[in-house]
Amino acid sequence: MIFLRNLYVKLNLLQQRLSYRVALSVIAIVACAIVFGTLLRSSYALSHHRNILEPALTSQNINRGDEHAVRLFNDGEMNVEGYTYSSALIKDRPEHIFTPEGDIGSPGYVTRLLLLDLRPTWAPEWLLEQPDTTWMLTIVTSTWLLMVIWLNASVPLFMTLVLMGIPLGIGWFYKSFQATLGDIPIVNWPMFLANEHVMLYIGGLGLFTFTFILLTNLVMILYSRPNQVLAVAHTLMKEASRTKLSLVFIILLLVILPLLPLHLDPDSPLRFQVQTFISRSFMLTFAITALLTIFLSCASIAFEIRDRQIWQLMTKPMNRLSYLVGKWLGVMTLNLIILIVAGLSTFTFIQYLRIQPVAPGIEGQLDALAVRDQVLTARVAMKPDYVTLTPEQLIIREEAIIAQDSELSIMEDIPMSVRRAIRSELQTNNRTGQRTVPALMSKSYIFSGLSKAKQLQSSLTLRYRFFIMENSEHDVFTAVFQFNDDPASARIRNYVPTQTHVFPIGTDLIREDGTLKLDIYNAYSTTRDVPSAGALNFEDDGLDILYKVANFEGNFFRAILVMWFKLSFLSALGICCATFLSFPVACLSSFTIFLAGLLAPFVSDSLATFTIDSWGQIPAGEIGAKIRWIFTWSVHSLAYGIVYLVRGFGEYKPTRSLVAGELISWWSVFTGFLRLGVAWSCISMVIGYLVIRNRQLAIYSGNG
Repeated sequence: MIFLRNLYVKLNLLQQRLSYRVALSVIAIVACAIVFGTLLRSSYALSHHRNILEPALTSQNINRGDEHAVRLFNDGEMNVEGYTYSSALIKDRPEHIFTPEGDIGSPGYVTRLLLLDLRPTWAPEWLLEQPDTTWMLTIVTSTWLLMVIWLNASVPLFMTLVLMGIPLGIGWFYKSFQATLGDIPIVNWPMFLANEHVMLYIGGLGLFTFTFILLTNLVMILYSRPNQVLAVAHTLMKEASRTKLSLVFIILLLVILPLLPLHLDPDSPLRFQVQTFISRSFMLTFAITALLTIFLSCASIAFEIRDRQIWQLMTKPMNRLSYLVGKWLGVMTLNLIILIVAGLSTFTFIQYLRIQPVAPGIEGQLDALAVRDQVLTARVAMKPDYVTLTPEQLIIREEAIIAQDSELSIMEDIPMSVRRAIRSELQTNNRTGQRTVPALMSKSYIFSGLSKAKQLQSSLTLRYRFFIMENSEHDVFTAVFQFNDDPASARIRNYVPTQTHVFPIGTDLIREDGTLKLDIYNAYSTTRDVPSAGALNFEDDGLDILYKVANFEGNFFRAILVMWFKLSFLSALGICCATFLSFPVACLSSFTIFLAGLLAPFVSDSLATFTIDSWGQIPAGEIGAKIRWIFTWSVHSLAYGIVYLVRGFGEYKPTRSLVAGELISWWSVFTGFLRLGVAWSCISMVIGYLVIRNRQLAIYSGNG
């Protein structure tokens, strides 16, 4: 023990020497340059070949005798732009890459097989998917190593690696020599450690806990400068590190987050596993961080006022605004550290999940394609251009409905709420009619605004979810899709009602004006007894074309930013409430507003369909009806006012967009910053400042 302690002291002194830091920094930079330089070169080369192969494979059909499809089936190879790509796996089993209709089911999967020989075998596949991912990991790893070196954390890192290496080494040894050792009936914990998920959990828990401590130490150094705001923020960070309440939430997040991959259903499709993990990890991160934010913001000020610690601050030349801003900055800094660590953990496990094996055959290929092109991406969805009724058409149809209604036709003054309801129903019925395709008939849809997709040469995906007959998930129906009036582009597809189906289409189908025409033919054969049966229909979001405009990494980063802005308002809200309320009441008030903001969008949708009769429609003698009207109007007005005030908080839902693979635009991030991070947070802080400026914090009684 004495030897180990002396060794630790010597190593600690060594890591503080300037020469040691410089030498180790040079070694770290050179190592990162060699490793990641090789990865970047391979990643860019693979990306170049991928951009050539995927468009060439899209829309290839062996039944039509397309060149690439036929050569892949016969020889397992294809030639594009003078370069021959081949795959032994395709040559051995060429039929498994084609759908029953003869299409190449997953151009992305076939591209991956054709590029296997060009990929370094020692590198994880997800590092080579996109150069942006490799660049991001290069920057993060290099920065992390330099922080370890210059913050004197080399020895703690070594100790962390040793502690992690013991269980990981036991698990690896048992897994490598399991066939030789046989079963161990008495001690089965090596078998537990040999589990791949458990090994990943142990490694993730150790490294991300170390990263959290490393970032906290960095912030402590940055906030140690002589400044009132930074001094308060520094004190709050120290308070959070030693407060049991804060540590419980932080440890809970660091322990539970790496456990989430262990609770995924391995039998479900891979895309569902990835989506489930993204949803659960982001919801867990936001929930725990939001609770920590509210508790810490309220406790930091409320307890200092209650325990009279604030007397010592306010008797010094401490500006009260600087005091509140320092508290807010400390909470926001802690939130940022938590989000960085949680984001790195989530992103790492996402990359681990994306390379997990899929089901054999074409279904597995489509599943892998969905993970890449539908989940781990940033897409824009374009809906068809529906025809909207003009104001003149609405007035004509509205008057016709009123004239045919026995009650409305005799009224001299039709309430505006009734007219709005009629017009809304007319527009809804109009769009519903456009989204209905009768049996053995077709309907045309125009998609516009696809010029950017044609310019980017982005992969297009047609997504549809149809309803027909009894919508039984055990039935299969047929539809035919034809593009731009070209019979050669017709695709015959079987679909299951209520389920979402997708298939890739080429950008060559986009016309010069950026539009694409789609004809949907309903192949259901109806009976003479029920000629109107078998109509195919879909909801407003049941038919769209998606194309990629950005990568998943950028989308992931923007989702973290939006989450941070939402926490900014919560921290300002907690500080504001704590300036004039006790800790329990401040927490309760903050939670109430927090939940109201989350539920506001749902309440808003309910209010949109809720109408109140006008006061003039109530007979003069109906006192009970008038009291009921006053009560209903009051509740409606109160609910509308609350929704108007806090609806913006619930409207920003980065997790839902990230799970669906939809683009989180920089514009939405910017508006979230202005709305939540600036406007709402500033209003809360100003209210808190006005309260604490005019509040009498201490009354000296002469005793004590």
